[in-house]
Amino acid sequence: MTPYGRFRDAVQAVQGAHPYVELYLVWSGPDEPVTLGLIRTRPDHRGRGLADAALHDVTALADRLGLTLRLRVEPITGDEDTCHARLIAWYSRHQFVPVAPSAGAERVTMQREPQE
Repeated sequence: MTPYGRFRDAVQAVQGAHPYVELYLVWSGPDEPVTLGLIRTRPDHRGRGLADAALHDVTALADRLGLTLRLRVEPITGDEDTCHARLIAWYSRHQFVPVAPSAGAERVTMQREPQE
């Protein structure tokens, strides 16, 4: 199986293990980081650590496959449970670090290199 095929199958397994978490990952190819486009717990299931568990599984997958993860910190419009500072702190606990100069708090890009 190709690296992309392994990645696709593993992502589907992570998504299936976390049915109450919206999770969207994109990988453009072997020389690119995987983009974490969305991770969000459905509103009626919040406060149970579900997104934290899903992100743990995503980072474990990236580590296992040797893939870099990248994301842009953007609270979802209308979602009053999140703000930039809270999201940055949450991603930082999962070893994401800011990597790109930002044009203010509205555009923070974070990245996580594979861990051994």
